[in-house]
This record gives sequence, C-alpha cells and structure tokens, in this order.
Amino acid sequence: MNKKNVAFFSVVTLALALMALIVVTQFFTNKATNALTTGNLKAVTTFGLNNRIQEIVNTSFELESKLKGATGLLADKVRLQSIQDSVNTLGYNAYVLSSFSEGPTKARADSINNIIDTQVNISEKILAAVKSSNTQLLKLNIDSLRILDLGNKVYRNCMQLQRELRDDLQQTLDTNTDQASKLSLFNRILAVFSIIAILLLATIIIRRQSQQLKLIEELKEAELAALKSKNAKDEFLANMSHELRTPLNALIGFGNLLDSTDLNAKQKEYVEIIKSSGYNLLYIVNDVLDLSKIEAGKLTIAHRPFNLYDLFTRIKKMFSATIQDKGLVYNYFIDEQIPQYVVGDPDRLQQIFINLISNAIKFTTEGGVEVSAGIIWVDDEQKFYKLSFTIKDSGIGIPKEKIGTIFERFEQLEQGAQRQHGGTGLGLTIVKNLVERMGGSISVYSHVNEGSEFNFTCILEKSERVEEAVSSEASATYSFENYRVLVVEDNKANQVLLKHIFSKHNLSPRIIDNGQEAVNLLRKEVFDLVLMDIQMPVMDGYTAISLLRKELYLKTPVIAMTAYVSEGEVQKCLEAGFSDYMAKPVDEELLVQKMAFYLKQTGKEASGLVQPKTDVADDDTENLDYLTSIIGNDKEVLAEILKEMRGQWLKDKTDLMAAADQKDTEAINRILHRMKSTFSSLGPEHSVYKVIMKNGKLLNNGQTAAVDNCNSFIDEIDNLINKTLKENAKD
Repeated sequence: MNKKNVAFFSVVTLALALMALIVVTQFFTNKATNALTTGNLKAVTTFGLNNRIQEIVNTSFELESKLKGATGLLADKVRLQSIQDSVNTLGYNAYVLSSFSEGPTKARADSINNIIDTQVNISEKILAAVKSSNTQLLKLNIDSLRILDLGNKVYRNCMQLQRELRDDLQQTLDTNTDQASKLSLFNRILAVFSIIAILLLATIIIRRQSQQLKLIEELKEAELAALKSKNAKDEFLANMSHELRTPLNALIGFGNLLDSTDLNAKQKEYVEIIKSSGYNLLYIVNDVLDLSKIEAGKLTIAHRPFNLYDLFTRIKKMFSATIQDKGLVYNYFIDEQIPQYVVGDPDRLQQIFINLISNAIKFTTEGGVEVSAGIIWVDDEQKFYKLSFTIKDSGIGIPKEKIGTIFERFEQLEQGAQRQHGGTGLGLTIVKNLVERMGGSISVYSHVNEGSEFNFTCILEKSERVEEAVSSEASATYSFENYRVLVVEDNKANQVLLKHIFSKHNLSPRIIDNGQEAVNLLRKEVFDLVLMDIQMPVMDGYTAISLLRKELYLKTPVIAMTAYVSEGEVQKCLEAGFSDYMAKPVDEELLVQKMAFYLKQTGKEASGLVQPKTDVADDDTENLDYLTSIIGNDKEVLAEILKEMRGQWLKDKTDLMAAADQKDTEAINRILHRMKSTFSSLGPEHSVYKVIMKNGKLLNNGQTAAVDNCNSFIDEIDNLINKTLKENAKD
C-alpha cells in the first residue's frame, strides 16, 4: 500500500473519526442541554413546592391554634370567617402540592394531603359545632384535634418532603455534571486529531454552551417575569377597581338619592335608566374582577333567602329602556309550581341572567327575547329544586363552528375592526363558571339567522323563612343626631353623596380630604366613628390608620371605605388596624347598619327611629278609599271592620310590649306579621301600613329587642289609628 493510499485512508479514517466524534459530541451536547433544561425546570418547580410546603405548615399550625380556642368564637363572625378561609386555603394548597408532585416525592405529598384532609374535616366539624352552638360536639372535636396532633404530623412530613425534593434535585444536578464531564472529554479527544477539528469543534462547543447559558438566563428571566406578571396583574386590578368604582360610586349613589325625591313618572324613568346604566357598567368591572377570583379559586356563592319572582321583574325593568330603543319584545314565564322564595345567591343568578340577556338583545334586531323558568326535579321532601332557565332570542344566531368555543375566555362572535357590538369576551366564561358553582350546567342551541337558545340549570332550596326574605329588602332608618362622625374622603362627589345620605339620618359629619388632616384633627378632637378612604393624596388610609393606632393609640372605630376589591383586601384592612371594611359603590343600607352597630358601642344614647316625614295630615294617605273600594259605601260594615282593627291592635300592642320586655325577637316578628295582615285592608299607601312596613324592622336591631324603639313605634301607630278613626267619625 503506497503512501497515497495510506494518506487517503488516513484522511478517510480521520474524517470518519472526526465525523464520529462530532456525532458523539453533538449527542452528548443535546443530552446535556436537555438535562440542564430539565434540571432548571425541576429547580423552579422545587422552589415553588418549597414555598407551598412552608405555607401549608404555617397555615396548619395557625389553624390548629385558632381551633383549640374555638369555644370563644360563638359570636365572633369575623374570626369564624377567618378560620373558614384558613381551612379553604389549607385544603387548596394541599391539593396543589399533591397535583404537582411526581416521581419519588408523590407518595409523601399524598400522605401530607391525607393528613390535611383529616385536619380539614375536623376543622369543618368544629366550625359547624360553633355555628350550631353544640358545645359537646365542639369539645369532642377539639379534643380529637389535640390527640391527633395533626400540625406536628404535617410539619414532620413536610420537612421529609423538602429533604426528598432536595435529594431529587441534587441527583439531577449530579447527572447534569456527569453529562457535562463526558462532553468535555470528547471535546478534548477531538482536539487531538487536528487543529482544524479543534477550531471547528470549539466553535460548535462555544455555540452550544452559549445556547445553554442563554437558556439558563431565559429560564431565570421567565421566573422573574412570571412573578412580576402576577404582581402587575394584582396591582392593575386594584388600581382599575379603584379608578372605575370611585366615579361609579357617585353615579349610582346620586341616582339613588335622586330616586328618593319627588319625581314625575318621566323623571323617575330617566333616573331608573341612569341607575341601570351605572349598574351595568359596574357589572363589566365585576366581570374582570370575577375572572381573577375564579382563577384564584376565591369566588364564593352566597346562601340566603330571596324572592325569585322579584328578581325576574327587576331584570325586566333593567333592560326595559334597551328593549324599547331597539323595538323588541321581552317576555318572561315562571312555572307556577316554582316557590316564590328560595335560598341561593341572587346576585350571582342575576349576573348570569344579565350576561345572557345582554347578549340576546345585543345580537337581535327584530323580534324579541323570551326568558322562562321551569322545574326539572324536586326532592322527596320538596325542599330542593333543580330549575331550568332558558333565554331564547330571534337574533343572528351562532355559526356551527363557533358554538364549541363561545364559553372560552376572550372569545367573541365577531372579530376584527368591523365589529358592531362591544363586550369584554369574558361574560360567557364567567357564566359557565358561575352555573357550575351553583350545581348546574349550561348549553346552547343555535342556527345562523334563526336565533339562539341558552339553557342553564341550578339547584335552589325552598325558603322556609319568608319573613326574612321579605324584610331584608326593607331599609332601616336610624337617627345619628347625638353622634360625631368624621369622614376622610378626597373625592368631592363622594363627599357630597355621603353628606346627603347622612342628612337623612339627622347627621352632619365632619368631612376632610386626606389622612394627614385626619391625624392632625384626631390629635385634638374626639369623634365617635371615623369613615376613611384608602387611596388619598398627601397621606393614604393605611399610613393614617397606622399612625392613629400606634402613635395616638386611638380606640375609636375606623371603617375603611375603598373601591379596592382585590383578593385579600378585607384582611389587609383589618390587619392594618381598621375596625371594618366598606366597599364602593356604597350600599346605603349596609353602611347605616354598620354605623349603628359601632355607634351603639360608644355608650351614648342608642340610635332610635327617625320620625317619618310622611304628611300624616294629608287626606290621600289617611282616607279609607282603598277599604271602601272593596266593601262599598256600607258605613255599618266599615265601622265594624275598624272596630275589629282597633280591638286587634289593642291586643297586639300588649303582646308587643311584653315581647320587647322579654327581648323575644321571634315573638316580635310574629306580631309584626300579624299586624301587616290586620291593617292590609287600609291599603299599601295608608300611613299605618307604611309605618309598619318601613319601621317595624327597627324593633329588632338584629340581636336584641329595643324597648325604646317599641314605645316610639306603638305611640306612632296609636296616633295614626286614632286620627283615622276620628276622621271616619266626622264622615
């Protein structure tokens, strides 16, 4: 074999060797890159799980500590709610930990989840015992909690899980190191063959290593970006909530104030449209915030009595202006077998209807919208009803290819710049989540140009306490004449709104613009209650409350008033030192109730009834036209009915005083119901009936019967009855 052949075969061999080395080097390079990526992802996951583990341990110990002292929570609803939130958080974190664990740590995570399930179950039993005042069951479950020592078990298992995670991560890092060593070895071997090969392979290696470093940097940046994104999202939602809800508070509040004045029919219609538009804008804001709550698993469903028929009527009025403008027809039907009063979440149910009906009207140009409610099934005790609600329109319909995606977020029927209809694209996503949270499902049937039909179901409970459902709609009227109240609010429209609201309750509050003024004023003057906004110029509410509590040692109740409604805002306010929290737009009835509660604790004269400003002497409220329209002009029958009314009132008056002396709130409610029935013949516009409906609720402030209020109430009814009988005698 000549030298040429030797050289040739040498070159070929070298080339093959170089190719083989390049292939092997490339293989180990890819393998090392993949291992590094896996290791980095595992490191990020381990970091997240360690944080979750720490939160689980802290929550478990904190919950166990709170529950061991649960015997003192019988009347503390705020602490009960705090414990319930801790239970929910603990269960959710344990579920997440178990879901994201894999490999050798899976068994340990499942063990932690089982222990926490036991702790959550016992906690729920303790809370149930507290709510039902079952001290025997409460003590039994607290003893079980102490015996099982679940907090320490959770701690030990969590520490073991952290060690397993650390060992697993270390093993991954060792594997990555081994891969890197092999890669380095093949690079050195390759360098021996030729300088060219060294340069070539060095270029490849440098490039690959650059990619690895870039990947590491990208992973770090992605982790930081994810954290910043979450913080930015929370901050954005908080700021958006505040900036939108502040003007909405004034819009809706002044609409309510205007609605309470003397208006003609046309003006009242305009005010209703203004209020409806304000609430519709508020619903759009709530859509975005609700989506955030849904993502965080914090969306709650209420459980309280309400009038389902009134809900349908209210929704029809809400859309009346839009229906009229578009020349459409709106009809609704409720199966007469559905109970009028049910237990559920009226606000969430209304939110579902508003979204679906809004869409139906939006995409309908002629024809109309039909809303109906029917029964799917009733349980054997006729207590729980599964209801079916249908919203049908004669609009443009939905293309077949779109039906499967309309419940996805940001999905809209129209796309591009030529859209004719607005919307956030979140409504149907939220509707689907709400329906599922209420134990139901939603479906849609539609054809292009033939309209659409949305059908959803939910489970509601028949309300056995009709009085509670009805009386909750009445607004209590208190007098705060003898109290000093400070309002710290920088928004001028809200200042005027609060001033007008309080004027109805005989209160002239002191109003200032920022937290610094509040601190300076409270150094010199004493107030019975402070209402304070959170976001203000010069000094915000959190800084102000910190100075008031820690430097001035102020014990005066301070209620936070803010448009911030992001997750944890209530807890943040309470931890900062506020006594309570009031969300904007302000609910006047709730605000007055909270004020009455805190002002009562000052020891001053208790809040009493505001004397009604009804024109008692006005003939149209005191005459008996309503009664005579029923019985005719038979004066003997009229006299007999009035005599019976007076006789029944004398008995009710005696019973009412006795019930108030004994603080028997159930008896008071029973007598009031009887009185409404007795005087209903006078008509809903008669002063006697109005006073019963408007002020009867104040005889019971929610906890104890108020004897002074009872005396005032009886004197007022007596005067009105005497006046009615006297005027009738003149006739």
